[in-house]
Amino acid sequence: MTNLHNNHRLTSIPAAAEQDGQLQQDLIDYVNYHISGGSLASLTEGAEEAEPAFTPLLQNDTARAYRQEYGGVITDMQQLGQLPGISQEWLNQLADTVAGLDSGKLRALAPQTTRHNRVDPYVNGPQCLDMLLGEIGKAERYIHLSVMLFFNDHSGNLIASELLHALERGVEVRIMVNYTVTALGYGQNLEVGQFSKIAGRLEQAGARLLDTFHSYYGAEEWAAKRKVLKSQGVPESILFLQDKVQEDVEVTGLNVIDHRKFMIIDGITSVIGSLNIGDQYTFASPIEEAPDQQVDGRPLGIPAKEEEWHDGCFRIQGAVAQSLNAVFHSRWLLLGGDHFDLASPFYRPAVDYAFGEEECTLFASFPGNPVNLIQQYILDVITYAADETLIVNPYLIDQAFWDRLGEVGPERACHLTICNPLLVNDHPTNRAAVRSNMYVPFCNGVSFYDYSATERFSHWKIIYDHRAQAVFHGSYNINERSACHDYELGLLVKGRSLAEKVKHMIDYDLSVSRKITDKHEFFKHPWLHPSTYLNKATQNYT
Repeated sequence: MTNLHNNHRLTSIPAAAEQDGQLQQDLIDYVNYHISGGSLASLTEGAEEAEPAFTPLLQNDTARAYRQEYGGVITDMQQLGQLPGISQEWLNQLADTVAGLDSGKLRALAPQTTRHNRVDPYVNGPQCLDMLLGEIGKAERYIHLSVMLFFNDHSGNLIASELLHALERGVEVRIMVNYTVTALGYGQNLEVGQFSKIAGRLEQAGARLLDTFHSYYGAEEWAAKRKVLKSQGVPESILFLQDKVQEDVEVTGLNVIDHRKFMIIDGITSVIGSLNIGDQYTFASPIEEAPDQQVDGRPLGIPAKEEEWHDGCFRIQGAVAQSLNAVFHSRWLLLGGDHFDLASPFYRPAVDYAFGEEECTLFASFPGNPVNLIQQYILDVITYAADETLIVNPYLIDQAFWDRLGEVGPERACHLTICNPLLVNDHPTNRAAVRSNMYVPFCNGVSFYDYSATERFSHWKIIYDHRAQAVFHGSYNINERSACHDYELGLLVKGRSLAEKVKHMIDYDLSVSRKITDKHEFFKHPWLHPSTYLNKATQNYT
């Protein structure tokens, strides 16, 4: 392993930032965003002239490789001060520039780190459902829930009932759901898609609900709505997020989806993951348990029924709830929801947030973002892999991912393992995408496991990075939709204990998957295969 920072002298904190915690955070935010390839020039005054001076040092392989040794994000001034090539003069100049930027916009764009969290991993429907019901049942102040799909089925109604009980206790409840996509149902059953029935009961009991399907506006409609929102007090640091969506979307907003899945309870507990609410994800029936395979006393295994999906989430206790609440707040206001004060003691209670040992960094992406931080994190994970790196994802259809993976040489490829439900998949061209792109990476040493051997679909999206003792988990699919069209969230968690638990979970999935050993299962000449063209034609939409 190359330690780029070990022999580098720590540069002093600039005098202007030494006593200014906000400026220190702005410096870190700016550097993380710029290393990922982002530019603030079009977003905030003062950056257009200054950024060219910083770009050569920040947007290069050395800076990215250095940052990846820390797991993919710089989180403190000491790490920033050891950035290769940095000088005191350069750091002072950067501090002077960043001091004039809009902190609100920086926070909205850059990954946000909190410390001393406690993170517990959950996998498979029964474990996730029990945890969700338990946490909702303990809510005392408020619940903020954002999910793409909320089905009108058994587990969906169990969660709805627990939300109703919370409302009866006087708990504030705000929920964002995509009513239209949910209405498609599943298994050729439209009745389970009738979230409006659940929504009606919740609204009658006092809950506030918004439909995230309406995430884009016509030009004139947005101009008028923007004026109204601004007059209502929505800050520019939130309005500009929708400006970027409006600039990016062409012709129609039907292809813009809020794909995030998270919940905040009382400003202390939060849940983030890849599962929606419904029997495909949060099923109540028992799994096929693996003898003697447990994490925190909870058994590992596979879903017992074909229609039940393997999936998971993290429960976090700690300050990450505040970062998530800021994400919820911005989307809620842009969709026309009621105003609430994030900083008030009700939403940010005065408690000791030292619940555990995990450092958590929240990554958010959205349509029109000048740079997709989650996509760039994944590309850097594979580019600079120097120890065991495990990637679990249901869809492998982002061509940027495949192009980068094809460039990784044997010295790094040997550290990479991918697990994907190659054949048992709800995406019509996942198999074609993998077979058309995996030949060269496989020959270079990348390992591939097909979860389809279980005859079940895995919807779990998680990455394990042994070198940094880090885990990344969230809603992000490795496809064109998540890269370009969807609102996504991911959480990077650094901490040995959690990393070891997740490693155990993934190792179990690998043990029940089929390891591909024959390179001829992939296409050496993909353009000779018709399925390659079907994948290319549909990858931006499906």
